[in-house]
Amino acid sequence: MNIVEKLSVSPRREVIGDAELWLGDCREISPTLGAVDVVITDPPYGEQTHAGARTKSADKVLVDFASITSSEFRDDCLRWVAMARRWVLLTCEWKHAAKLEDAGLPLVRLGVWIKPNGAPQFTGDRPGTGWEAVAILHRDGKKRWNGGGHHAVWNYPKISGEHPTQKPLPLVQRWVADFSDEGETIFDPFMGSGTTGVAALNLGRRFVGVEMDPIHFDTACRRIEAEARQGKLF
Repeated sequence: MNIVEKLSVSPRREVIGDAELWLGDCREISPTLGAVDVVITDPPYGEQTHAGARTKSADKVLVDFASITSSEFRDDCLRWVAMARRWVLLTCEWKHAAKLEDAGLPLVRLGVWIKPNGAPQFTGDRPGTGWEAVAILHRDGKKRWNGGGHHAVWNYPKISGEHPTQKPLPLVQRWVADFSDEGETIFDPFMGSGTTGVAALNLGRRFVGVEMDPIHFDTACRRIEAEARQGKLF
């Protein structure tokens, strides 16, 4: 089942402070949004990776949302590069990342998020992974970021959050700070529980997010509203 087939909700829009949140399919909503400054997102993995994401006892599936094919991933990246005035940064499985240059996409750097507390290889018959690919793209033209000479390597512990693949807030805040400037608009087409939105508002950026799961969408609205209220206090 692909992402489009899983969607069974009517699009809904919520505006919370400097955040615009959409419940719906990002492939239908993205063309209506116009240009953004930066895309920071965490798209689904491939079918094989999703199927293998289980607990040690293999009795519970850890990833409960639809997978993405290589062609869907390529088309999504093309769409985001066309939308973004500046950077497109996304976590992805290495199999998808390895095909970006062959697909003609402007891959600037392939980085890694190292997970010092990542799960071991439960079968014990091969090494565990312990990292995740970070694809960094940019349309043709001059490039600028705020990270100086920092390597494209980020070492942050993974967390247990309200979404199966929720990213640690300090990691996403680092990306927002390094790849965008205050007042710019960050777009996350796979918003999940809203971590990118929280990071964006916390650092003085505007945010546009899309999420197709109503439960995760409501979680994102709640988290981003709490961040927006916190910002007003200061």
